[in-house]
Amino acid sequence: MRAALEIGAWWCGLCGLWLLTLSTPSPPELIAGAIAALVAASAARAARRALHGGWRIRLGWLRWIGFLAVAAVRESVLALSTVFRHPAAGAFEEVELPDEARRVHDGRLAAAAFVLGCTPGTMVVAGAPGTGRLVVHRLPGSGERTLRQVQR
Repeated sequence: MRAALEIGAWWCGLCGLWLLTLSTPSPPELIAGAIAALVAASAARAARRALHGGWRIRLGWLRWIGFLAVAAVRESVLALSTVFRHPAAGAFEEVELPDEARRVHDGRLAAAAFVLGCTPGTMVVAGAPGTGRLVVHRLPGSGERTLRQVQR
């Protein structure tokens, strides 16, 4: 039952992502996407089990998605204007995450990497379970609010 729930969750997310990329969905595309998502969802579960991973996600982290919509629009404009003026803009920095139980920490690491990676002004470069930090590349003025949220 637990395996079916995990694969189902991955499948829903992957199908949703696939649907966002389609301009005019047709039955063959929907079927192909559903099959590909099932294969990818099964592979994601197998990879997590091979790494002995176990994420414990907290519901409070869902509020990060609210910051994501605003940050994506704001940082798209910021990224384009900054990069055109200064192509070498940006710097690497380490983002410290709170010390938590291993499964909660690993879940926070994955969720934070996803949310930070979805914004145009911030790119996650590295993050390993157990290290307590992510390495990100950020454009000046981007991602401060989102970074503060993932560190709470």
